Amino acid sequence: MADGHDARRLDAALRTRLAAHLQRFADDITGVRSVVLASVDGFALVPAAGTHGNGERLAAMTSAMLALAAAVGRELALGELEVLMLEAGEGKVLMLALPATPAPLLLMTACDARCVIGKVLWSAKECGRNIMAELSGSRADPQGNTGLDNQRGATWQDSTIP
Repeated sequence: MADGHDARRLDAALRTRLAAHLQRFADDITGVRSVVLASVDGFALVPAAGTHGNGERLAAMTSAMLALAAAVGRELALGELEVLMLEAGEGKVLMLALPATPAPLLLMTACDARCVIGKVLWSAKECGRNIMAELSGSRADPQGNTGLDNQRGATWQDSTIP
């Protein structure tokens, strides 16, 4: 993967919009402790406000895990790494690769034991799509939602269908 040097040049207005997507993701999932958008070389670019934990540390640790997981994927001929999940006794970590240009990005979240990893993954992918749309200059979701409607599982698309 390319390094994230170009990604660190995000302007302030874009960082604010991306932070709003991350914050909605963090607010929608019970048990989220930390959410950060990072470069693949381990630099936190945009943390979600109000989440517990250190975004810089999460970015650096997950970047190291990514390198190991990518090596395993290459050895087993599994293709490009898309998602990395870690589950421990007291919580979970999820890393989602976002194929942004000019450099890929990582959406990372750390959750406590209350979170349901399937819901975290689904919501992270929705947030990732919204981030990618924001980076490309379009909006995936006209209301700016991450996809969950009060954790009932209904998406914003469901609410727009007559």
